[in-house]
Amino acid sequence: MSGEVTPTLDSGAGSHYYRPELDVLRFFAFLSVFFYHALPGVEVGNHTGWGRVAALVLSDFKSAGSFGVCLFFLLSSFLITELLVRERDKTGTVHIKAFYTRRILRIWPLYFFFLFVGFALGHLVPAWSLETPRLLAFLALLGNWYVAVFGWSANPIAPLWSISIEEQFYLLWPGLAKLGGRSAILVLSVLLLPISCVAIYLLARYRQDASQVIWASSLVQFEFFGVGALAALLLKGRTPVLSMWSRFAMIAAAGILWIGAEGLFHLRESVLLSGPLSYVAGYQIIAVGCLLLLLGFLGVAQRWVPRPLIYLGKISYGLYVFHYLCVDLVVRLVAPAVRVGSAIRYGKVEVAIRSLGAMSFGLLLTILCAAVSYRFLEKPFLKLKERFTFVTSRAV
Repeated sequence: MSGEVTPTLDSGAGSHYYRPELDVLRFFAFLSVFFYHALPGVEVGNHTGWGRVAALVLSDFKSAGSFGVCLFFLLSSFLITELLVRERDKTGTVHIKAFYTRRILRIWPLYFFFLFVGFALGHLVPAWSLETPRLLAFLALLGNWYVAVFGWSANPIAPLWSISIEEQFYLLWPGLAKLGGRSAILVLSVLLLPISCVAIYLLARYRQDASQVIWASSLVQFEFFGVGALAALLLKGRTPVLSMWSRFAMIAAAGILWIGAEGLFHLRESVLLSGPLSYVAGYQIIAVGCLLLLLGFLGVAQRWVPRPLIYLGKISYGLYVFHYLCVDLVVRLVAPAVRVGSAIRYGKVEVAIRSLGAMSFGLLLTILCAAVSYRFLEKPFLKLKERFTFVTSRAV
């Protein structure tokens, strides 16, 4: 989500790391979140028989798209851990100041620019009004905690809650890598798993809003950072040697796990519909699905990695930042009868046409905005970022 440059494996000095297939995986994560926001909701109660089954599957498919955020977290942790370990092996330490300089140059320009955009739009469009405390929380990179307490906003900055969680992870990881290296990262990564489970259990036990309080909690989402770091430590720079059929099977299994977790445990519903242990189990299933996706993509032969998808993964940070605004704009201007996240209330053919049109135009507009942002806003800072890099990645 942060758009961390997916750092090619240099077996000599470990000073260069780039896996283009992980750029494709990053685009896949974005696309999952995009469909979650762009697909119209389905009123299951309006259907019976097989129609009801199909409506349930479609509803679960839409909700499962939100787990792309968890995949972003896992992938980010995997890459950051790999880079920090390589930097420590190469230089004998982790350069904390350089790390934070790189993160600031990568994330902050677009992040704070878009907060300004959201602030301006909040004054121009009543539906996108933005209260001052929310803006201040996002400025302080505590947006997820504000969401957990006060709920979601229709303002286009809404998806940036996850950037707050990622920045909180960055406060912890480089110091840990510097002081304790692999061993310290391993211990904390393992500890994050039960900590997350306990947090999920307690929040569900006390009937907190599953789609708000549980979902936006840093302690809950830190599980995916732990899994990503463990994958990096256990693989040690190696890639799985798998047939394409095995990879397809892993990717398909991940999709089934995501949809199944939502269908069984309703993790993205506001009202808790099952017991605390069910929510704990649901999040573990999501984590397994994310790990399967990582292993399914990691090590894919270069000839199977389409360059256009590599580019889209390269600009995925911008895609994520702009997509909510772009989808909402298209819905309001092109397909006013369809609302992001709303229930289907129109004729099936009309809804299908409107939804397909809104999603297509919304995706194209998102790609255009992200491409322009990358070229003119992000790229100058990325070039500057290279000056503070110890383990080099692909050229900007």
